[in-house]
Amino acid sequence: MANKKKKSSALDVKESLEAVKFIEKYAIDVWIDLEKLKKFANSIIRFLTENKINQMKKLLNTSFRPKHYPNFTKETVDWLFVFHTLNFSLFYPQGIKQWRAGDKDGFYALSFAIKRAIDNEKPLWDPKYYSKLTLNELEDIFRSDDGETTIPLLNERLTALHQIGNVLLEKYKGTFKNCIKSAEYNSDKLIKLLFDEFEPYRDEAKYRNKTVRLYTKANSLVSDIWACYKKKNRFHLNKENMMSTMFIDYRSPIVLFYFKVLTYGNKRLQKFKNNDQPLKHGDAEELELRACSLLAVNKILKQIEKEWRNKYPEYNRQNILLLIDNYLLMNIAYRFDKYVCDQHPLRYIESVYY
Repeated sequence: MANKKKKSSALDVKESLEAVKFIEKYAIDVWIDLEKLKKFANSIIRFLTENKINQMKKLLNTSFRPKHYPNFTKETVDWLFVFHTLNFSLFYPQGIKQWRAGDKDGFYALSFAIKRAIDNEKPLWDPKYYSKLTLNELEDIFRSDDGETTIPLLNERLTALHQIGNVLLEKYKGTFKNCIKSAEYNSDKLIKLLFDEFEPYRDEAKYRNKTVRLYTKANSLVSDIWACYKKKNRFHLNKENMMSTMFIDYRSPIVLFYFKVLTYGNKRLQKFKNNDQPLKHGDAEELELRACSLLAVNKILKQIEKEWRNKYPEYNRQNILLLIDNYLLMNIAYRFDKYVCDQHPLRYIESVYY
């Protein structure tokens, strides 16, 4: 995690949607099929409108987020900060036994393990506790169901916890709530604060001599923070700048690939098929796959907005984006078997940034 923040000229930096569009423009062997995308967007619309009330409620709640998300208490924001910080690289390459906890894998296993630790009186939301954790203690927190496998990148997770914990204790009186206050309850300011202050949120790379920042982990955290405060109308979410949170479980692009919304060239498909090595953050292939996935969801969002503008004015951009993200997660849960998941390259990523 030695990715130090570098100063760049404003002209050399592309952020969020601008970065995604820039990467997609030059992507090699991966592209968005606009005809298939339109059909997929229409299938989502049909799915929702056939049973509007029930489906809307189902997809707008947290049923496809971890079951172990906490109820909204005074610790919730700090819990979410820890969860999103640790939500990276949760799978091993094909052929290696996967880490499971609570009979789940991926981010569901992560949330189970965190809740299990808290239930066992280990205050994993408190930086005074997790900034002092040892490797053995963290290994016990993330112990697997079978007692044989370990969570991937355990050392990097320990480093991440120490980094964020020390910053909170030194600058924000030991709680992430003070970061939100410092950002004036504004999503854009909070994303910038996360990038500037916390190394695990510094989602930055070089692509064609430009600095690109996708803020994938920060966007997912900010979306959950908004959900905490939305009843109080306290947290200002810039809905124009918000990106999909599909990478909270980075198997979601499998849905786009399966429905041919995303297409990979034969050369790239063969390379992934014959190579068990994980993709690494900042590599051109990783950036292109991620950017095309995010831009595809943005285009689906616009298609649904266009169809719903007059029909359902009560559903704003953020709600529709949440519907799409949860629809992708629902497809992973109910449609795809392990074999299909294993064939997709974004299953295996070596990164602390998402």
